Amino acid sequence: MTNPFRRCLITFAFLSAAVLAGPAAAADVVLPAGMAELARAADDAWNRRDAAAMVAFYAGDATSTIGKTELRGKAELLDYFTGSFRNLPPGLTHRTVVRRLERIGELVATDNAVYIEAPDGAQGKRVLREFFTFSLLRPTAGGWEFVAVRATPLTPPAPAVTPATSR
Repeated sequence: MTNPFRRCLITFAFLSAAVLAGPAAAADVVLPAGMAELARAADDAWNRRDAAAMVAFYAGDATSTIGKTELRGKAELLDYFTGSFRNLPPGLTHRTVVRRLERIGELVATDNAVYIEAPDGAQGKRVLREFFTFSLLRPTAGGWEFVAVRATPLTPPAPAVTPATSR
């Protein structure tokens, strides 16, 4: 991955896994106690570009795969977030919609749709890229922590085709 912008987009998806529910998901998925707080706190950390705060949401033995990049433990996560945040273009945001939530014993697994968005110039946002993200969380005394996060970039939408003009 030599393109810094592409690395940033993949980082957004990885970080988006921490944002477990957006407004559109509230009616569809009931989050276990403490997960809504995790989502808000992780979103705030992402928006501040605070790598240390993001890593605090992960278990010491957490793993993550972002595209083809594999990360293990908090030290690798911190290095990754620090580098990725340094390259973020201003104004980009992420929005995650929980599509499925399943309890597995004391753990919770989530399937998420992640949208990387940029301002569209008309006080709205446009989707730059979409990801599928799977997260596995476990409860802690203070809430929840990420045990595993898998972010898979989906094929970007095909560009619009403009009809050729005849002469």
